[in-house]
Amino acid sequence: METNTAIYTERRTFGKYDAENIIGYLNEEQVQDYQPEGAEEPVTGYRYTGTERDGGTIMPCKDPTDYGQLVNAIIRASLTESEELAIHRHHQNDAETYAQEWTDYNAVCEAAKVTARQWLGMESEQ
Repeated sequence: METNTAIYTERRTFGKYDAENIIGYLNEEQVQDYQPEGAEEPVTGYRYTGTERDGGTIMPCKDPTDYGQLVNAIIRASLTESEELAIHRHHQNDAETYAQEWTDYNAVCEAAKVTARQWLGMESEQ
């Protein structure tokens, strides 16, 4: 899958794309001393990498105000449902062999929860 990168002078989150999807800006990286075209002084920039030309990623999500749906959409940007189910089966059948895979999967899920809370303005909630 091809990815695209874009840099903005302000943080991006997500927006409604159509009735079934959102466009979200994932993989945020701060760019120090970013010099936007036409600007006199460098600023902090925010780089996003995604499947769309603007650095965004289209994700299935009917109700982006619902925390659970938003978390699931972010997870789906990294893992298909089939891949996620395989990880669960591996963990149940041979947790020792697949320990790193399980750790990586949990990191994806925790990062998705953090991102969803930030996007919904729930940063301080656990």
